[in-house]
Amino acid sequence: MSKIVKAFAIDENTRALKTDGEMVDFEMSDAIENLVSQGALLGDNEGVFFQRQLEYIQAQSYDVLYPDLMGRDVFPLNTEGGEGINTITYRSYDKRGETAIIAGKATDLPRGDISGEEYSMTVKTLGSAFGYSRQELAASKVTGMPLEAKKADAVRRGYEEKVNQLIWFGDAPNKLNGLYGGPADQPWATVTIGSVAPSASGGNSTEWGGADKTGVEVVADLNAACVGMYKDTKKLFRPDTVLISVEKKQFLMNTPISDEFPLVSIMEWFLKNNMFIKSADQFKDINELEAIFPDVAGGEGITDFKPGNDGVEGFTILASGSDNARIREPFPFMHLPVQYKGLEFEINCYGRFGSLEMIRPAAFQHVTNI
Repeated sequence: MSKIVKAFAIDENTRALKTDGEMVDFEMSDAIENLVSQGALLGDNEGVFFQRQLEYIQAQSYDVLYPDLMGRDVFPLNTEGGEGINTITYRSYDKRGETAIIAGKATDLPRGDISGEEYSMTVKTLGSAFGYSRQELAASKVTGMPLEAKKADAVRRGYEEKVNQLIWFGDAPNKLNGLYGGPADQPWATVTIGSVAPSASGGNSTEWGGADKTGVEVVADLNAACVGMYKDTKKLFRPDTVLISVEKKQFLMNTPISDEFPLVSIMEWFLKNNMFIKSADQFKDINELEAIFPDVAGGEGITDFKPGNDGVEGFTILASGSDNARIREPFPFMHLPVQYKGLEFEINCYGRFGSLEMIRPAAFQHVTNI
């Protein structure tokens, strides 16, 4: 049972103790109480101080935002399952049915049914730690300055970077699925991929920004991808998001559609003349997508994505929503109770992460060689 001690209240804005007010009840955690009983912390006062510092640092590390890590921005999060699960199994269903003109006493009526594929993903533990020395704690208590929160921020940053990398590229040896990589038997490998049309000028170039490809042809490439998904899936999936590299989004936004319309960018022209994408915000410029796509025109394998910028440029269109794809993180990042090791207070942190669960691969299409 946690211990209740008397302590001065703390100003939530300045973090200063309200020493001119009455002392209030403070619930000391089991971990801190244990450190006090071991002599690692010098009495209840130091225990209260340290616990408050850790709570403030923890709150700060959870508040930090990482706008350049966009995996969580693109896909919704699902935390079902809890800490103890090791495998997540899900099914992707297709349904079919047929109705025929029959005789009044027919007994061989056509049947409707469902079919589906079952997929499994492993759940892995992602962990790291940070700590403070006995001397750092003593100096903080004497000066009244808070403990440095950057250590906790660095640990949280490392966790988010790893999650972001897994969302995009998965981890085949650990059976973790991403949008552009993972086990060969996972849905990411079934997503349709194709190349844009070559320039009609005679140079046969497919590259956006090349000498031959015009702004009108670039718009045609985007329209062909969006209409293709809508048509090929019988209007089941309506594309609403484009994933593209930072460089290529800037190209769309800053390049005139033609010499006749120098003040109208390719992006503006496309947004005004298609029925799917209506805002530049629906173009997600992702750092990790720079030159990762396979060179389909060059004859490489269609699933040979190249993290590390060894491929060519491309883009991905998708119909967003948790029914189509979602991040599975059964146990989000957390700080464990503090431990005392040697002359250092160590805080271990970990989370349990599954994969990008691609429920409906048909809601995605890759287009390469731009």
